Amino acid sequence: MSRAVLEISGERIRENCRNICKYTGKKIIAVVKSDAYGIGIRYIAPILEHVDEVEYFAVASPDEGAILRSLGVRKKILVLGGVLKEEVETLLENRLIPVVSDMNHYRLVKDLKIPFHVKFDTGMGRLGFTDPVKLEGRVEGIMSHFSSPADKDFSMAQIEAFRRIVEKYKDIGVIHMESSAGLIYNLDFTTHVRIGLAIYGEKPIRDYPVSIKPSLTLKARVISVKELPAGYPISYGRTYITRGRTKVGIVAFGYADGLMKSLSNKLKLMVGSQNVPVIGNITMDMTIVDITGTDVREGDWIYIVNEYQTFSHISKLAGTIPYEIMCNISSRVERKIV
Repeated sequence: MSRAVLEISGERIRENCRNICKYTGKKIIAVVKSDAYGIGIRYIAPILEHVDEVEYFAVASPDEGAILRSLGVRKKILVLGGVLKEEVETLLENRLIPVVSDMNHYRLVKDLKIPFHVKFDTGMGRLGFTDPVKLEGRVEGIMSHFSSPADKDFSMAQIEAFRRIVEKYKDIGVIHMESSAGLIYNLDFTTHVRIGLAIYGEKPIRDYPVSIKPSLTLKARVISVKELPAGYPISYGRTYITRGRTKVGIVAFGYADGLMKSLSNKLKLMVGSQNVPVIGNITMDMTIVDITGTDVREGDWIYIVNEYQTFSHISKLAGTIPYEIMCNISSRVERKIV
């Protein structure tokens, strides 16, 4: 039996997609790059393949698109990260749709007689044309990318820049800019939303307007329980000293599993609805928690993420973003559809 499990609720994911589509009135481009944000693409792809609200999958590279095809995905697959010369064969063999972000990309795909999307940089400073070029060929869609959705003034400037570009492409059927956070703008000139984080019930901003529910539960087993006296040092570096007699639980989950060391002495895990604080430094394979006053025993589950404490909550404590923590979940953590 596994010591650590990431449980994935297929029903919650489907419900979140329905609610996103209902709120925006648009079909979803499901972003599943980086192994579905570390969750596990072989678990997520079969769920989203049968969600009517999802029209496209989106990946970072042709190789990721090929993996989706090997998993039986038949929906359209958009390659967000452009295409290199040596990747053209993979693109063609797997019926992938590249995003063209510069003239080198365009020269590679324009004679392939395949559809492509054109990306415009309206303020992200990463991929995309900075000039409002009008490309010819099988342009299926055009897109842009919010850099700071929480910054309304800058986002509105990006929106207006993209709106002017859209006016040059009168007959394009697919236009997308809104991300999980960016869908708060609910643009009237786009046709699709490009969603990753919100599908899994992670709210990217406070007061999120869409009704979504956490679909991920991360839990690990207690492998040892013992009592320590007052004044006893805990873990490497002795960053925590017990204040009184303390019952500690050793949880089989550490930074090798994806729990960042920066969360040491900050994070609280859960036993049922009760919080148990992490004490001392998180180590490679184990984390120590104060379980004084609980009836926790060896073999019990301790929850790291559930509907009460999401990856978004944890990321704020770590001073990062939920994407980074999710992508850090290691392969030795079992994935399970529930």
